[in-house]
Amino acid sequence: MMLKDFIGKEVQIYPGDTHSKFGIVTDITDQGVVFKITEASEKSDYKKGDIVFIAFSNKLNFKLRK
Repeated sequence: MMLKDFIGKEVQIYPGDTHSKFGIVTDITDQGVVFKITEASEKSDYKKGDIVFIAFSNKLNFKLRK
């Protein structure tokens, strides 16, 4: 699957992280990914509705939510 195929889809950001977070991929650039957060654990730095950019240099990984 190409990265652009993730645009508009909901993913789990940093799967396996202690604080779960999910978001819809809104844009992908050469530097990283923009997400609209749809769900996040209480202790996460992210809140529902946040628009966040995460750089690939931050060891970004995510998986499609099923």
